[in-house]
Amino acid sequence: MSACEMCGYGTLQLHKSIVEGSIMLLCDKCVRFGEVIELKRPADDIVNKRLDFYKTSRFASASVAGKVLPEDDLIVSDYAPKVKRAREKSGKTQEEIALALAEKVSILQKVESGHMAPPMKLARKLEQFFKIELIKKAEKTVENFDTPESAGSFTIGDAIKFKK
Repeated sequence: MSACEMCGYGTLQLHKSIVEGSIMLLCDKCVRFGEVIELKRPADDIVNKRLDFYKTSRFASASVAGKVLPEDDLIVSDYAPKVKRAREKSGKTQEEIALALAEKVSILQKVESGHMAPPMKLARKLEQFFKIELIKKAEKTVENFDTPESAGSFTIGDAIKFKK
């Protein structure tokens, strides 16, 4: 049971209404103070298109055992010294590099000191600018879990290791 946002009266049916520019859930008595918003249901063909889109392989789960799945690219672990060495080798200051890459100087300082891993977009910029390798490909294999409960699907219970 929900309560009206204006009077606080508990009721099963609330109406979405606009009262002085604010959207509120109002009971039958208070709905007269605002303008009721009628919710329209989208057409079935639009809903079906969206459902089909989310059923594509891009959104499908990895259920095939032993299949190699492409993972997101990863930043190398020694990114900080690589970036610093490349900048010093070029003979430019952090300010000049930041201006050329359209980034903040503080971000470049954090990346060089190792306090912040560069976002993927910045890592790609740094790779192109200095012609160094900061991004590596990572792959992951899916293991086969043949338990009667999961029947081929991987659940969180399969990943948990219990103490005995």
